[in-house]
Amino acid sequence: MKKNKIITISILASLLLVPFMIPAAKAAPASYVGVAEEEYYKYDFTLNWASGHAAWTGFLADGMSDTIGDLFQTPTSERLGAVYGSWYQWNLNSMWSDTIDTILPENTSDILAVYGIPNNITYTEISTDVALWHIYGSEPGWVGSYNIVNDSASYALLSLYGGMAFSPMTLRWVAFAPNNMNWATFAATAQLGMTNYWGGLDPLAANTTVTALADGYSIYVPIAGFENNTKTITINATYTSTGVLNKTTFEYGADLLYTYELVSYEFDAVSPVTTSPGDFAVTWDYTGEKITWTATDAHAGNYTITRDGTPVVNTTPWVNGTPVTYNITDGLVPGDYTFEITFTDNYTNFIADSVVMTVGNYPDVTDPVITSNATDLVVNYDYTGQTFSWTATDANPGTYTIKRNGSLVVVSATAWTNSTPVIYNIGDGITASSTTTYEITFSDLVGNSVSHTASLTINTHPDPTPPVVTINPSDLSVLVGYTGESFTWAATDANAGTYTITLDGTIDVTATAWTSGTNVTYNIPDGLALGSHTFVITFSDTYGNTVSDSALVIINPAEDTPSAPPQIPGFDPLIVIGIAAISSIGLIALKKKKK
Repeated sequence: MKKNKIITISILASLLLVPFMIPAAKAAPASYVGVAEEEYYKYDFTLNWASGHAAWTGFLADGMSDTIGDLFQTPTSERLGAVYGSWYQWNLNSMWSDTIDTILPENTSDILAVYGIPNNITYTEISTDVALWHIYGSEPGWVGSYNIVNDSASYALLSLYGGMAFSPMTLRWVAFAPNNMNWATFAATAQLGMTNYWGGLDPLAANTTVTALADGYSIYVPIAGFENNTKTITINATYTSTGVLNKTTFEYGADLLYTYELVSYEFDAVSPVTTSPGDFAVTWDYTGEKITWTATDAHAGNYTITRDGTPVVNTTPWVNGTPVTYNITDGLVPGDYTFEITFTDNYTNFIADSVVMTVGNYPDVTDPVITSNATDLVVNYDYTGQTFSWTATDANPGTYTIKRNGSLVVVSATAWTNSTPVIYNIGDGITASSTTTYEITFSDLVGNSVSHTASLTINTHPDPTPPVVTINPSDLSVLVGYTGESFTWAATDANAGTYTITLDGTIDVTATAWTSGTNVTYNIPDGLALGSHTFVITFSDTYGNTVSDSALVIINPAEDTPSAPPQIPGFDPLIVIGIAAISSIGLIALKKKKK
């Protein structure tokens, strides 16, 4: 196949989906535009299921889906094989709808230049809400954009000379023709494009014949016209008198493959749109309050307003884009009031919006009432876990604060609830011997307040003085193998209690009573290892006051033993001892003779 251009039908669909800005003011649509804002069109896509899909089986077996897709550059996902497969397997694409939202001003430009069609075309762009239904539910709507051209020849160009009719997925993007269609002109222009435009891409396209119908056109391809088709191809597309696609059919020989048909139309399917003022609150003595809504609709009708379900404005005409203001009656008593407006157009479509006005209560000049006061406390110096508790009531409870001694804020503004106790935990360890005061102030939402003061009195500590160590031992340094070593301490206190001794941080003597001024002797354990060892004694009195003292013992290695003097060579000590002994005996004998 000869191809000297690259064009894709899907480009047109993507261009048609480009978002646009809605102008603030606009003229009436051009005369060739056959649709109106708020119209609704719904299409049904139906496959021919007859004879076990025999019609489709032959079409697909001949490879026609890709042959046609290649000839007219149809995206893979929009070719008939993909359409059939998605419907047959998943039942997708069963119904499409378009609701006309906005008709833009007329324009003239070369909108088809991307397809190699340089003609300047006059057209009107329309915006629609597009939706899709299938057997499993519906797809979210999105914004669609279509161009309605001003004459028959331009519509042939917009339809890419009929090339978009070979798939319902591409034909739907040119579903809106001008209302002044001359189908003979369309057919002649489309035929010329099949021969020269599409035929320039592939000569097989020139085998297509486009014929005018009374209300549309027909496309015909003979057997083998597209090389592999074993049956003729016939497409019929008909339109309403306003230029809207009405029905298209695709036949392969005598077999109908599918229909794509307009099944539902509504002249006005769009409800009015309104602004939505916010809820608001006023004081009990309000005056001159009002609520304003502004609604838009191409076919504005009437509105009504109710207050808490009771009509306050009966049926009244409204004008598209013109504000509707309701003046609220003065003097409503405190409470909530719901004002609901309902805008209806001339075709029973409607929208409702409600606004709640809250009228505030009458002035509150009453202070909160403390129903349960905290009791003054007198505690010992070693107290723990003490609390104060207050309870108050008020129609509009607000916050409370607590101060100590009149100025120090110990609890900042905190919300309180009617009849629910406020409990303040007094910290442990306050040593002041004087009385400490705690003042709570309950405030309501309008500034009324009430206060109460409770006091904490702490009894003085009876003995704040720790024991005094009067005798403490010196550190010791001994040799390994020592025995019988000891330390002696003495302490004084008016309320002597117990002492403990630790050896290298481990308790060696548990709490033992001691007497003021009496020595405490501690026998150092024998056999301590080489090195230094720390002994700490802690004297405690009966009120928890303590004093500690430490002593150190250093265990040294044993001293070296002196060695024997060297011997004289040949000298034997035993001989010397023997000589000495003989000499002594001789001296004793001699002494006896002299006597």
